[in-house]
Amino acid sequence: MGWQIIVAAMAGYLVLLGRSAWKQGEFRQFLRSLAIVGTLCALVAGAVALAMLLDRT
Repeated sequence: MGWQIIVAAMAGYLVLLGRSAWKQGEFRQFLRSLAIVGTLCALVAGAVALAMLLDRT
């Protein structure tokens, strides 16, 4: 139950940020920044998954 609340709060915050960026005419920059952060998170998650896989042997 705790994770759902955290995810909902993050999604709500991102919606508010996106709305603000839209009103200021900076929505493309917001999406680009969001893609960069998502890519970095995926890289870190991949590195952790690889380390866990290599540590298992």
